[in-house]
Amino acid sequence: MSTARTVVVAAAPAVVPGSLTQATEAAAAFDRYPQYRAGMRWMEEFVTQPHPDLGRPGAVCPRLAPAIRANTVWLVALTAHGTSPADAAEAGRLLLDLFEEVAAGPHRSTTALLGFFPGLPDEQAAGFIDGGHGLLRSEAVERGLMLGEFHADSTVGGVHNRAFPVMQCPEPMFAVRAMTPHDLLFADQPGTPPADRLSYLLAYQRHIGTRLSSAAREGVEAKVSAARQALSSGESS
Repeated sequence: MSTARTVVVAAAPAVVPGSLTQATEAAAAFDRYPQYRAGMRWMEEFVTQPHPDLGRPGAVCPRLAPAIRANTVWLVALTAHGTSPADAAEAGRLLLDLFEEVAAGPHRSTTALLGFFPGLPDEQAAGFIDGGHGLLRSEAVERGLMLGEFHADSTVGGVHNRAFPVMQCPEPMFAVRAMTPHDLLFADQPGTPPADRLSYLLAYQRHIGTRLSSAAREGVEAKVSAARQALSSGESS
């Protein structure tokens, strides 16, 4: 009697064919992807606007409106054949690779790629997005990329006001952009475990260091030294 077993291989995440579009052309896809309509409204009414709870002047994301005007913001729909954090990380990795394609050329620094998940059940969105981000963030940073995690129930606070949930979005989404000098704010968060903080700071040095002034480079090196010291002394945060 044969003892052969059927091996079921899970389907890989994929870009929905024909779903990749620039934000300036997204309205043409609203009927097929209502997530794009909700996402564009969220960007127009929240992300590109000031907010009294933000803790600083200016828009929630000051870089987004200029990027939209420069036609360097892209939207795409992804399929993930599962709702676990590992499934989300696989889909997010595909998004990182796609970013490298759409951001090739002189406009890399202003390009943003927003990845939506049309088939994701609402009740699974928080665990999927937050869990996948936790698995993939370090890999993204090593590549000189920033991966943002957004969903309707996010409690992630802003840098200047931790009580202000800046990552709340009506649709579950990952956002990818290139690391910028401004991202030192995110690389050197006090609550980050020393090993992660050191990893983020070293990646920041590699990808951004040559764009900084000598004084700024010295400041980053001091932060790296402090993270190394915290790690060697066994501090937990």
